[in-house]
Amino acid sequence: MANGKTFKVALVGQPNVGKSSLFTRLTGVGVISSNYPGTTVEFDEGVVTRKGKTVSVHDLPGTYSMSGNSDDEKVVLRDLWEGRNDTVILVADATNLVSSLALCFETLELGLPTIIALTKMDEARKRNNIDIDALSEILGVPVMPVSSKTSEGVDALADAVCEGRARTSGFKIEYLPDIEKAIVALEDGLPDSLRFNKRGVAVKLLEDSEPFYDMIGTELKHTVAVMKKLYRDNTGHGLGIDIATSRYAEAESIVSHVVSENDTKPSLADRISDVMITPITGVPILLAVCLAILTTIVYVGSFLDEVVSSVYETVVGSAIIDLGGSSEFWTAVLTGIDGSIQAIMSLVIPYIMVFYIILGILEDSGYLTRAVVLLDRTMHHFGLHGGSFIPIIVGLGCNVPAIMAVRTVQSRREKVILSSMIVMAVPCSAQMAIIMGATGSYSGVIYAFGILVMLVCLAVITGILMNKFMKYEPSSLAMELPDLQVPSAKNVLFKTWYRIKDFFYIAFPLLIIGSIVVEVLLQYDLLNVIVDPLSPVIVGMLGLPAVCAIAFIVGILRKEMALGMLQILAGGLALEQFMTPDQFVVFGVVMAVYMPCVATLITMWREIGWKETIGVSVMSIVVAILLGTATNILLQMF
Repeated sequence: MANGKTFKVALVGQPNVGKSSLFTRLTGVGVISSNYPGTTVEFDEGVVTRKGKTVSVHDLPGTYSMSGNSDDEKVVLRDLWEGRNDTVILVADATNLVSSLALCFETLELGLPTIIALTKMDEARKRNNIDIDALSEILGVPVMPVSSKTSEGVDALADAVCEGRARTSGFKIEYLPDIEKAIVALEDGLPDSLRFNKRGVAVKLLEDSEPFYDMIGTELKHTVAVMKKLYRDNTGHGLGIDIATSRYAEAESIVSHVVSENDTKPSLADRISDVMITPITGVPILLAVCLAILTTIVYVGSFLDEVVSSVYETVVGSAIIDLGGSSEFWTAVLTGIDGSIQAIMSLVIPYIMVFYIILGILEDSGYLTRAVVLLDRTMHHFGLHGGSFIPIIVGLGCNVPAIMAVRTVQSRREKVILSSMIVMAVPCSAQMAIIMGATGSYSGVIYAFGILVMLVCLAVITGILMNKFMKYEPSSLAMELPDLQVPSAKNVLFKTWYRIKDFFYIAFPLLIIGSIVVEVLLQYDLLNVIVDPLSPVIVGMLGLPAVCAIAFIVGILRKEMALGMLQILAGGLALEQFMTPDQFVVFGVVMAVYMPCVATLITMWREIGWKETIGVSVMSIVVAILLGTATNILLQMF
């Protein structure tokens, strides 16, 4: 490789193996984050000059497989296929070598110039001794021990890239005899122009990897289909399962040869970790953690809400609205702006900020990953994996980042199921404020907790039904357990700000615009035309005052605005005089389930598509009306 050429490097690895930390160490500043062309999948790109040579590094999305059956996997394969990379750095976790080697085998089979970066060596040495030279000899490519935490080996890795030490590997797994025969037969029919190794492509075709089907003709596709059917008929299970089994068996065999354990006893942190992921002890711990989260949000959030509101009233008062003078129009506009600022301050600081601080603590401590592993089997009933628990927890703060987090699940099917569960059955902090602040205050805490129980049941039913009727897409969970540790205050606060700023960027502009529009329409009595057509549903089915229709519509802009609008619609009456306790229960039920807010709708549109977004929204409205009607009937009966 001559001077003056830009070396193209792709970083490939599973999530949580330290890939992004290594990327930061290699590239430093000047990193660009963007979506891969034609997708919503993000990746980072960094360019660095070393020894007079320019190196462009792509930090590709974390992936557990090279099958290309999820959005992240497709982006990784597309970059490897089209990117013409000089080097592929396979990032393997030294503390979880078996799982990492399984992905390495898939990549090596494709015949790309490769260097393996063995990360977290500082942690691995506390437990094991790894024979790096023996591992490199077995795999046929350079293996470089590194630590992003201490910078060990990072310079040596960069030098290896610049010196062109990446190699294609002659290593291959010996699969079962019938699989080997199928591989050889497919290799003979593959064209010579493939950028990937023929053997690797043949294995991927047998694994039913979607992107590789585009590389072959109709006749070979038919051959693959016949091979898969014959194998299933003869063995009773799929080719993909036996291929994956062979990989993991080979990985375990290699690890047994190159890794020897240190003669140390399990630490206290290891024993605590075992307690957290063992169902008989882990489930009570998880329930206690969830109860603590809920209690903290409710009580600390309510206290901070009062403080923020009091400070705002003292410092600002009606100063913003008074700027409108005698102009009805400008008074309405400024009232909308004033209401938006109050809504943001009374929502973000008391509820969302508190939640994200808790979430940051759970993440940094290592507990959240253990909860994911603990819940994996339970989530299978909904067609999901344990990793789906993280977006659900995030949704308790705000549905916008929760829907953003849905991109971490593997299949489109999982994304739609999880998005539906979040929108209909995971109350954000604003909805929680309505459930506790309206239903809890005016109907009783028992009814408020009853609504929460109803939402749990709704989530279970939604997940089970959608799992049953939606076409199955195979995916898997493979997740590393990070060490338990004391959370870093700096990291927790940084994560909190990073998440909250997204809320400001996405939701705040919409809230201001929506509030101004609503206030102007209210000022000129233009919203009243909506009330009469919706009265059969609002009054007849739900048993609420007809004007509640306006509160529900305003709630589409921002959920927390619905309660404020209800106070405006009460026309000076105290809320307990405007509505009965039973009506507050029905109001809380409908608000907890119906229609995501505008910011969530926009995010869903971007993440899962407009058809699915409309479908989920319509479904949520129908379910909310049915549940509200049933609640109204039951309350009248009993």
